[in-house]
Amino acid sequence: MTSLAHGSDVVAAARAAPDVFLQVTSVRAEQDGERAATYGGPLAGVPYAVKDVFDLAGTRTSGASRFFDGRPVARQDAEAVRRIAAAGGVCIGKTTLSELAYSGLGVNDRFGTPTLQRDGVDHIVGGSSSGSAAAVQAGIVPVALGSDTSGSARIPAAWTGIFGFRPSLGRYPDEGMLPLAPTLDTVGILAADAATLLTTDAVLAADPREPGAAGPTTFVLPHDEYLESCDSAVLERFHATIDRLRSYGVRFERRRVESLDITRSIHAQHLAIVEEEALAAYGRHFERNPELFGAPVRRRLERARTRARERSAEPLRQAMPALRAQYRRELGDAILVSPPVEIDAPTLEQVRSSPEAEDALNARALRLTMALSYLDSPSAVMPAHTASLQLSATSGEDHRVLTAVAHFDTLIP
Repeated sequence: MTSLAHGSDVVAAARAAPDVFLQVTSVRAEQDGERAATYGGPLAGVPYAVKDVFDLAGTRTSGASRFFDGRPVARQDAEAVRRIAAAGGVCIGKTTLSELAYSGLGVNDRFGTPTLQRDGVDHIVGGSSSGSAAAVQAGIVPVALGSDTSGSARIPAAWTGIFGFRPSLGRYPDEGMLPLAPTLDTVGILAADAATLLTTDAVLAADPREPGAAGPTTFVLPHDEYLESCDSAVLERFHATIDRLRSYGVRFERRRVESLDITRSIHAQHLAIVEEEALAAYGRHFERNPELFGAPVRRRLERARTRARERSAEPLRQAMPALRAQYRRELGDAILVSPPVEIDAPTLEQVRSSPEAEDALNARALRLTMALSYLDSPSAVMPAHTASLQLSATSGEDHRVLTAVAHFDTLIP
């Protein structure tokens, strides 16, 4: 875990990344550093960044949207920020995101689109917590706050090769966080390594337990049909990583988890909960003044408005308790291991080639994470061998997931 040995260097690095940081809080960083030096804490002196959906005292929470241009400055920190600050964390600034956190791609033409170059070509980093993931991947901070509704922390973690975690609903406090779809919204963590992820989880959850030994944990692989929409390259790396783990003595069993299949089927037939709740929050403003929103959000709100005339999210909302109970019966104490995303990070050119291409890529980016959100499955993404893995359990079994992350992290360099 990196401490703030050279605070001015970290602030300078943040200022040099305008597509990542919307605001750099140098005065706050200095104050936090002084407090950490005096009082210590499990994150003493550790620099962190905050996705700009969280209130940070003295700054305006923008949601990376023109819609919030007139929002007043926050008077106090969001509770998640307050807990990290109380643990000694040093806030460097606020990061960009998909507008209103309403996309899995992380593209934002007005506020900044972080990218990674591969072979001289710009690739997107995923969203909606794009800036937080980019700040960690670039080594500016070792940890950042994100949010995760349908995959917003896990997708960019996978595409940037870092750690990302979506907890069970209610594990972390969400007071002072801009909502998108309150039924599914959670605080998320983006971290450079497993130790930082586990420490930050303990701070946010007020859960000081250390991860235990992995013990006789059962690791479950989803059936082939569940992964049939994955690109071949994604599957090849996933299976190569599973084979590597097997060579280290990890045992996997293939199991059909029908609750996942049913959830995806119901989601496809009805209005998505995210669509319904985003439309409820922003629909009347969209109708009065659509120019308040960027083009991707306008398309999603218009689509939700059109679909809402014939469909409802209520069947899915009503089915969730039974589906979560079925998921618990089917998975039990096991850990589900799957790819986090069915496609590799697209190029920025691919995303911008047409609105239809962007929307199709967004749908594919969210496919493997969204069903787990509906099932309230705590899920961690971690780099391993040649792939990123998603480790998931049943609601409330966050500690079991994080123990598995720590175990896998010791096996694969």
